[in-house]
Amino acid sequence: MFKKPMKMRDLEVWGVPSYILNIWEEHYSPYLLPIQEEAVRNYGVLDSRFCGNDIGGIGNDRGKNLLVVAPTSSGKTFIGEMAAITQVIHQKKVIYLVPLRCLAEEKYRHFKSLYSSCGLEMVVSTRNHREDDHRIIQGNYKIAVMVYEKFYYFLLKHPDFLIDVSLVVIDEMQLINHPKWGPLMENLIDHLRRKNGHLRIIALSALIENQEALLKWFPAQSLLSHQRPVELHKGIVKD
Repeated sequence: MFKKPMKMRDLEVWGVPSYILNIWEEHYSPYLLPIQEEAVRNYGVLDSRFCGNDIGGIGNDRGKNLLVVAPTSSGKTFIGEMAAITQVIHQKKVIYLVPLRCLAEEKYRHFKSLYSSCGLEMVVSTRNHREDDHRIIQGNYKIAVMVYEKFYYFLLKHPDFLIDVSLVVIDEMQLINHPKWGPLMENLIDHLRRKNGHLRIIALSALIENQEALLKWFPAQSLLSHQRPVELHKGIVKD
């Protein structure tokens, strides 16, 4: 039986303001994709209970954190964005992590183009982009886009900078299997779980083989999907 997709406008029930829904409808779609609807209904990505410092410590990680595993172009990135904007609406701060400078700058421009008109302050920090570092240390932002390495440096040198942060989104989580990024990601996640138990972590990953092994040291709810909204085809186009 065909199930009607969830309307973006239905998110008003979860407390999302109409001006945010207007942005999402215009930039994305009037409807949520199946994985996005499931994240909202069953995994609390818009739940205000996660917007504070009272959501539990390391023992509550599995119910608090979320690992989203889905193919490229499945809509999982918007799950992280919805969760991030929810935190900001409730006067909290968000760190959005990516592996590369080019991805950080792209994500920063994306957030800025969509939400700067709403008064949401965005900053970006990479090895070569340090202009906003003092603002991150002082907490003068709403969403900070950072590369993994810079974030881990901040964890070690400025441990108090996460006091008012309620959510860390880790994009490209499949790189946990990469020889360069894997050890760094393990270290920063372990540090967050031990030192910053108030945080919620939402990790976004392409399909990976060792999901069960990952969840053993990163306790989290797991949202898995193999579906793409549009099937991808590989080929060669000739004139």
